[in-house]
Amino acid sequence: MAESFLTPVIQSLICLLKEEVRSLKGVHNEVESLKKELEIIQSLFKDTDERELTSNAVKIWMKQLREQADHIEDVVDEYRWHLAEGATDKSGFIGFFCKIGGRIKALKSRYPLALHIKDINQSLRRIKDAGQGFALGHSLQRVQGSTSKSSCTEEQDTRLGSHFVEQDDEYLDVPLAQKKLKSSLVEGMSARMIISVVGQGGIGKTTLVKKVYDEVKHKFDCHAWITVSKSYDLMISLKNTMKQIGLRAESTSLDYDTMIQELITPLRQHLETKRYVIIFDDVWDRGFWEKMKHALPSSDNGSRVIITTRNENVSPSDDAIQRLETWSHNMAFELFCKKAFRHEFKGCCPEELVKLSHEILKKCQGLPLAIGAIAGLLSRKKKIQSEWKKVLHDIDFELNTNPQLVRIFEILSLSYLDLPYHLKSCLMYFAIFPEDYLIQKLKLCQLWISEGFVQAREGKSLEEEAEGYLNELAERSLVSIEMMGGRVRGCKVHDLMHEFILLKVKDLCFCQILTTKKSEFEENKPRRLSIHGSIPKSVIKTIQQCTTIRSIFLQNFNDDDQWSGKDFLVALFKSLKLLKVLAINDETLDYVPKEVGKLFHLRLLDLSFSKIKALPESIGKLHNLQHLNLKDTQVDKLPKSLGKLHNLLTLNLHNTLLHELPKEINKLCNLKSLFASRMKDLPGRSGDLFGVKIQEGFGNLENLEELKVVELHQDVVGFTKELENLSKLKSLGVTNVTKESSRAVCGVVAKKLSHLKYLNLDTNDAEEFLDLEPISSSPPPLLEVLQLSGRLNKFPHWVSHLTNLEAFILYGSKLTVNPLKYLKDLPNLISLRLRDNSYEGDQLHFEEGCFPKLNELHLICLPNLKLMKIDRGALPLRTTLYINSCPLMEGLPSGADIMYMFAKTAP
Repeated sequence: MAESFLTPVIQSLICLLKEEVRSLKGVHNEVESLKKELEIIQSLFKDTDERELTSNAVKIWMKQLREQADHIEDVVDEYRWHLAEGATDKSGFIGFFCKIGGRIKALKSRYPLALHIKDINQSLRRIKDAGQGFALGHSLQRVQGSTSKSSCTEEQDTRLGSHFVEQDDEYLDVPLAQKKLKSSLVEGMSARMIISVVGQGGIGKTTLVKKVYDEVKHKFDCHAWITVSKSYDLMISLKNTMKQIGLRAESTSLDYDTMIQELITPLRQHLETKRYVIIFDDVWDRGFWEKMKHALPSSDNGSRVIITTRNENVSPSDDAIQRLETWSHNMAFELFCKKAFRHEFKGCCPEELVKLSHEILKKCQGLPLAIGAIAGLLSRKKKIQSEWKKVLHDIDFELNTNPQLVRIFEILSLSYLDLPYHLKSCLMYFAIFPEDYLIQKLKLCQLWISEGFVQAREGKSLEEEAEGYLNELAERSLVSIEMMGGRVRGCKVHDLMHEFILLKVKDLCFCQILTTKKSEFEENKPRRLSIHGSIPKSVIKTIQQCTTIRSIFLQNFNDDDQWSGKDFLVALFKSLKLLKVLAINDETLDYVPKEVGKLFHLRLLDLSFSKIKALPESIGKLHNLQHLNLKDTQVDKLPKSLGKLHNLLTLNLHNTLLHELPKEINKLCNLKSLFASRMKDLPGRSGDLFGVKIQEGFGNLENLEELKVVELHQDVVGFTKELENLSKLKSLGVTNVTKESSRAVCGVVAKKLSHLKYLNLDTNDAEEFLDLEPISSSPPPLLEVLQLSGRLNKFPHWVSHLTNLEAFILYGSKLTVNPLKYLKDLPNLISLRLRDNSYEGDQLHFEEGCFPKLNELHLICLPNLKLMKIDRGALPLRTTLYINSCPLMEGLPSGADIMYMFAKTAP
């Protein structure tokens, strides 16, 4: 992972070359030389498999390189901090002398910079030379030759058990998944079909496919099972395929490409007239199928190909994909009992072990591989509570040391090693958060950007690039994405993946994790520190002295009798002056000391969920701040100095006590996201978001992409005129609109806001109407979420043309016409919510073939609704139906095999 920790350092040197040192003789050349040395080392690492860097000598060398990289970053940041300290905002006669003093101070700091850079260059060359013999030189080539075979063998070994499961012991039927896969193989179209079975390592892809394959292979003229793995050889795969279908694999050429051609031609000719089924198990590289497909003719005889993979990108985009999810707790318990009690208790769990079994199962989180491994371990233990409690207590240790369980981490490690270098640091970042913690997508992307992990490509912003990183981790089945209302609610990693990440983090010195149970501070000069819960006073002092820390996370850092939170923060800000990321998510925090202004390099400041009511004026000194998060705080006023934060990109004021935004915000010319809202309970509308007033001049924020939720007041003409300047808007939320003002806003939406993806219009008055007619002339083509709160004279017909719409929410619209007939054919609608008298009819009929992607349906407070009918074949992807406060509802929808929550009275 050296190439990833070198990237931010190289970027820092590039910035230094562009800015401060251009005019400094001697320094510029030394910095340029240093940058080139690091780029050479980085490029070598990019081309080197991490498995080749496992010897103790290389690890020591890597540690020295990491420390030197950190030292470079420290020197550069220290120098820029001195320059900032020498700057001043004062004007006039006094300001003139202050500026002169600042320049003198900056001049003095040039000489230490030159000496530091020269020393670092000499040290780096020594480290590079020392490592040349065993890491970056010819020995790497020798290692490459020896490790490719061994790694391939290891990959095969981890999969061996999946091919030889005992029907009554190791395997548990998954009827729906088996039925779907079997149907795809033996039924359906006669054209050749490629079916991709996708899921994380250990989810049971190989076992499921092997089970179905063994049941149906006799129905085909020929069949073959080819295990591909990461270290595949196309020639070997072709020869194995030919051998299994009864062909001799012969080639006379010495040229590799010609040999491949000589194998493909007879294989293709043989299969032209055959109905075949071929399994390619554990495919990592899309290039494998792009080459192999030439050997498999697409004859019209019902042939089938199955690809199992952890990475959805490997799948041919136009073919069938079957994604496997983690098991339900009931299924997990059934498999657990089969294995843990296979020789006794008739395969059933004794009553005295039931509770402990469920607690142990929680660690597995529905991953069949983990369930089977841990149950196998317990099958050899005495069936008494003391033995099982010991396993539960030591389970993390067992996962790392017990040969039966180490295989789980070996399989997870394959996914990690396959990651491109820029994604490894992103995955490691999940260690910072507690186990099973749901992280907001936007927050995670901002953290990655602030850390320097994300490199923008031409035509893409850093935010778009970071979101792409997250999507790729999800496609590789390493991160799970949770949705709500058609939008990403958050993301997290499986508990076992979290344990694996913690191991890698420790090995790579990526960050230090301190908890109430584990508060020993390891002296490894961490760059990141994450604290979960309160820790001893002695550790607090150690933290304040650890000047290497660049990112710090305090979560539920409860103030107690041992120390003063205020004093701690003051000391922290004074000693850790080079901090770049500071996140304090602590409900007891109610004060931010003025010393926060000393954190010149700070890029992200997250104070969400705290009790702070104000920020100090010194916040204006944070000239590098890009992200400020005050979500769910008690802030009711913002300092005027906020207008000095010209690099600020996002400002989150969601759910604060602010009623009005200061004019100073209109000076933030680079601001991309402004999310400001306050909570206000009204009868029947409890929990809704209400906007804050925005001052005249917000039209200057021409880079703004998100503006919500703002409250519209009397000057509708002025508001809409300024709104027209925000042509880059992707999200817009406006409250307190009337019939007339909603018409004016919709006119701007239709004419100027073509990039809009999210639109929320709210009257704040149950009897007020919305006029959406102007949008009908030009609906935003990219719109994904539409939320309307207010009465409607008629259903907006243009909604039926929003092909990208994913979520549609109606509040209080009092429609008499059935909205379903306008929504049923929307190809991407995932979530539909009808709330608070939004529909006054008595029936809802979901017809066959409608709502192809809908999986979330909420019907809340519809007092006239009596009957709901779901035809067979309607809502094919339904997962959740929530019905509440529908007192006349006569019964459950027929055939609704979905989660159902029903209440006749409001909660």
